[in-house]
Amino acid sequence: MNATAPQLDPRANPAADARIDELLTPLRTIAEARLDIELGERLRQIVPASHCLCVLADSGGTGLALAPLQLHGSMHRELQGLYSTLIGERDPLAMRARQEWRPLVAPIDQHAAWVRSQVRHADTFVAWLHRNGASGASHLAVVPARGRLTRGTLFVFSARAPVEAEVLALFYAAQRLAVTLELRHRPFIAELMAMRFSPREADVLRAGLKGSADEQIAAWLGLSVDAIRYYFKKFKHRVPPVIGHMKPRDLARILHQLDRL
Repeated sequence: MNATAPQLDPRANPAADARIDELLTPLRTIAEARLDIELGERLRQIVPASHCLCVLADSGGTGLALAPLQLHGSMHRELQGLYSTLIGERDPLAMRARQEWRPLVAPIDQHAAWVRSQVRHADTFVAWLHRNGASGASHLAVVPARGRLTRGTLFVFSARAPVEAEVLALFYAAQRLAVTLELRHRPFIAELMAMRFSPREADVLRAGLKGSADEQIAAWLGLSVDAIRYYFKKFKHRVPPVIGHMKPRDLARILHQLDRL
């Protein structure tokens, strides 16, 4: 598949990024009944999209219970349901976009041909692609995204191929959507991101990430075992109550995933 793959410019476009932030940040608090409609309308102010679907899945390895696949967007409900039940984590286009970490932009027919060349039983996915294009949306951008504890994909169907600037805008928008929708589902992440630790507290928590016993950590850091247990207990009492039942080492693993340790 000769999908358009523009070289993503690492230099930020502050004005464009600020506009995307302004459009997408309110999705964190919009009423659930309005979310899909608002997402579609706001994305259309970024690129001329026919309809879209944002799919988020847990990254795993955080100690949190895995959440079900999240799907939001202006795509028809029936097609969202088909994706959730019959495609989901087995989506070859989403996997390729995440592995190569770039948007895959091409006519739907090209995407379908590539899927057939890679997947033995491709009929369900190809039929899903063509049903999405039945209303004249003949192009598809498959954009990888990362939240703080999630991975995702943004599917944007349009009547024409997006130009390079629009693809760059979509890539940035996909990242902002992943973070924003993740905060809807797990608002405690914002509280964890705001946490601050003394150098000694951070040392104890980082040592706990290795799964070492309290006695080993105490020996490494030159502290008493009681001191180590005090730091873990103090940390556990600081985290948001919704995850307060978790063990300190599991909580530390979440903070590590959030780049707070």
